[in-house]
Amino acid sequence: MDIEQFYKANYRIVYCYLFSLCQDIHTAEDLTSETFLRAIQKIDSYDDRIRASTWLCTIGRNLYRNQLKRESRRTDLEKVILSDPDSPEDALLRKEKLRLLVQAVEELEEPKRQVFLLRCQGMSFREIGDALGKTENWARVSYFRIKEAILQRLEEPR
Repeated sequence: MDIEQFYKANYRIVYCYLFSLCQDIHTAEDLTSETFLRAIQKIDSYDDRIRASTWLCTIGRNLYRNQLKRESRRTDLEKVILSDPDSPEDALLRKEKLRLLVQAVEELEEPKRQVFLLRCQGMSFREIGDALGKTENWARVSYFRIKEAILQRLEEPR
């Protein structure tokens, strides 16, 4: 296996997934590097029946959990960067909607939060199930229920 090709083919999905967990560019970069280092060290344990990105995200998730245990800190999802709004009013509305969405996702319990974030990163239900040690159907049903709960919460009057 060509390590450079392996890295290039999987870097983005691993980085995006880890960034979605930690919400910090530098931490995500460090975790991504550590993920690939661990993967290369443990390449003999790779099961080619699952996608490499799924395997790598599992390694990355475990590294992130270990880091959280060591640092005893909580992920801050409030760092939201808005694109150019059309008006100041639009910017405020978008910021409030994003804040509510981020709050809803942040309050999800594990593994619900992981299911939602992995799906938002473009992973298939099969990959999500594999990464979390569950079935494809479990991932599909869980995501539907999570999405409905978030939408319902966002529609509640404040």
